[in-house]
Amino acid sequence: MTTVRSMKKIRRRGRNTARGWLAQAVKTYLRALESTEAQTPRPELYSQINELVGQVLAGCDKSERCTEPVSLILDETVQWLVDELGIKDDESRKALEKRSRSSQPESPTPVESAFKGLTPLHQLTPTPPLSLCPELARDENGSLDSRTVGKLRDFHPEIVLISPQIPPNTGTIARLCAAMSCRLHLIEPIAFDVSEKSFRRAGLDYWQFVELYVHSDWEKFLAMRPHRRVILVETGGQKSPSDFEFQPGDLLVFGAETFGIPQNILAQCKESQRGHIVTIPMFDRGVRSLNLANSVSIVTHCALARLHKGFS
Repeated sequence: MTTVRSMKKIRRRGRNTARGWLAQAVKTYLRALESTEAQTPRPELYSQINELVGQVLAGCDKSERCTEPVSLILDETVQWLVDELGIKDDESRKALEKRSRSSQPESPTPVESAFKGLTPLHQLTPTPPLSLCPELARDENGSLDSRTVGKLRDFHPEIVLISPQIPPNTGTIARLCAAMSCRLHLIEPIAFDVSEKSFRRAGLDYWQFVELYVHSDWEKFLAMRPHRRVILVETGGQKSPSDFEFQPGDLLVFGAETFGIPQNILAQCKESQRGHIVTIPMFDRGVRSLNLANSVSIVTHCALARLHKGFS
C-alpha cells in the first residue's frame, strides 16, 4: 500500500520521533491483524488500515521528540488499534499484544553500551602534526599507553569521509582508525545517525579507542586543519597510494559511496598547492569502484608503511 511506503520514508527521516515509533508500531500491528482477522474481508480491512494510518500520521505531524518510554507508546497504540478496529476476539487480542511485545526494542548489548559517541570539536586543536614518530611506549600487557596513542594521532594520517552513506562502512572504518591510532572525521551531510545500531555494531567494542569528529561542512573542517596536506582518493590521480610520498598528518579524504568526492572540492584542491589526488589501481576497469571501507584500509596501510619503515 502507498501508505505503508510513506511510513517507511517517515521512519527513515525521524527514527527518534513519536511519529516514527507510531508508524512502525502501526505497520507491525496491521500485519498481525491480517493474520488474525481472517473473518474480515480484505478490502474492508485495507480500507480501515488506510484510514487509521492517516489518523496516526496526522495526529503526529506536530509531535516533539519522543520523551515517553517506547514500551508505553507501543502499549497505548495496541489498545488504540484494538478499540478502533473493534477486535472482540480474545485470541486476536492476544496475538496482537504478542506481536507488539516482540517488536519492542531489545535492551542495549554490551557493544551498544560501549559506544562513546562523538569527540567534542573543541578538543581538536589546529596545531601542526608531529614531524617525527614518537617512541612507542607499551604497558605490561604490550598495549600502547594512552599518551603514546595521543602522540601517534598527531603523527599519523587522519581519515576524512565526505557525506558517508552506509553505516556499516563507516563503523568498520572507525574500527580501523582505532587499530591504527588515526583520527576519523565525518563531513556533513551524513546519510545516517551515529546512534544507529548498524554503525555502532560495525565498530564492535572499540569505541573507547576511536577519536571521532563530525563537521558541519568542508570549509569549516579545513579551517580546523590548516597545517595539513589534503590527499584526495579518487579516480584521475597520477600516482597510486603505494608510490605516493605520504607525510605526517596528511588528511586522507574519501567521497560518498554513491557519488564520490564533490567536483567543487576536487577543483578547489587542484588549484591549491595543498591538494593531491591518488588513485587505487585496479586490473579490471569493468569494476567501477571498490568498497569504501576497503579503499580506506588500502590507502591507510600504504601511508603508514611510508611513515613507519618496515611497517607490516
